[in-house]
Amino acid sequence: MQEGLKRALRTPEVLFIGMNGVIGGGIFLLPGQVSALAGHQAPWSYLIAGLVAIMIGLSFAEASSMFNETGGSYMYAERAMGRTIAASVGWMSWLTLIVGWAALSNGLMGYVTSLVPSLAPAKDWIAAGVIAALCLLNSLGVRKGSWAVIFFSIVKLIPLALLVIVGLFIYAHHTPAVSALSHSAPQISKAVLVLIYAYGGFEMATVQQGEMVHPRKSAVIGVIGTLVGVTLFYLLIQEAAVRLDPSLATSATPLADAGRNMFLGGATVMTIGAVLSILGTKSGVALTAPRILYALSLRRGLPGILAKISPRFQTPIVSIWVTGVIVIILSVTGTFEHLLMLNVAARLYEYLAVCVSVIVLRFRAKNELRSFRLPFGVAIPAIAAGLCIWLLSQETAGQLSLALAALAIGMVLYGISRRTQAKSSGHERDQQPTRNAG
Repeated sequence: MQEGLKRALRTPEVLFIGMNGVIGGGIFLLPGQVSALAGHQAPWSYLIAGLVAIMIGLSFAEASSMFNETGGSYMYAERAMGRTIAASVGWMSWLTLIVGWAALSNGLMGYVTSLVPSLAPAKDWIAAGVIAALCLLNSLGVRKGSWAVIFFSIVKLIPLALLVIVGLFIYAHHTPAVSALSHSAPQISKAVLVLIYAYGGFEMATVQQGEMVHPRKSAVIGVIGTLVGVTLFYLLIQEAAVRLDPSLATSATPLADAGRNMFLGGATVMTIGAVLSILGTKSGVALTAPRILYALSLRRGLPGILAKISPRFQTPIVSIWVTGVIVIILSVTGTFEHLLMLNVAARLYEYLAVCVSVIVLRFRAKNELRSFRLPFGVAIPAIAAGLCIWLLSQETAGQLSLALAALAIGMVLYGISRRTQAKSSGHERDQQPTRNAG
């Protein structure tokens, strides 16, 4: 099927998309929760989560090196396991992004209202306005959307780098207080599960392959470069924050509280940094999520109207605005905590599917050209798949039930769409005039 999207994204832009997707609201909103779960072992939680993410990311890198089309994990699963499973993966991938977008909108407004309390009564209107503005920007062209991502990727690093410098060098001789709590293995695993949210987002570097100038090379560099760099950066941030604020585990806004100990006005600097960081991640999701909906529609997994392209700007205009409206609804009716748990389960399902796809394609398409091929046969994707299953097992029955319900809704929509389009195609064939044999 012919895609109508413009190839305009180059490798540095793809790398920024990946980094912007990972370094976002998670690192501003979750360090306190991780410290509460893991205490002085919190850096190990980050390292373990980073290694898990890198293992999964390597599977994404090999899969992406085989494709030039839009869709990311949906495309990989379709090639390996067929349309129906691919539709479930695409649906959960899109769900991961829109739930994350809505959750970040709640987190964003928490920071904004802490800066300007008088805005609290209008927080839902402001959140909806920001979402609509990002949809408008991305409707005007993929380059405009990517420029926003690059801008926010750069400005969000400034306060975080400042925190690392002050925490690790000015507070170099400060020894963080060791928590008196006993942190068992289940608590460490829970911390790792929570941190998957903070490491997730690297897959955004693979979704827009249909709009990349060099899709196979750019996606691989985007995924691997993002995860290696971010793992190191996260470890530095956690250590610096604990040095600045030993009571991090009890804070609702941990990095803002750590910033308060940097210098006068430091809390405000970190809060503004959080706002910019979350805005940056939201801009990346606004660029990525509609492309998944577009890919599903283009391959008849959802109603064809969602694949409609703007003739002028060559963007998936309908998918952009449908996604935006749904995010607005989720944002004003949900809470960050509940949405976060659904986000993790949906994301792990997507990751598991990609790891399995890499294994299947090693046998089904073993001679096909790959610009990046993992060593040791299928060992790395197999280990990554096992890690995904382990992390899913840490979810509660209620959280898994919620994810299964969301998956069931997606499959019902897929079935209705396939049946409707099949009837439509049959009707069109019936209306075509038959030719006389003579």
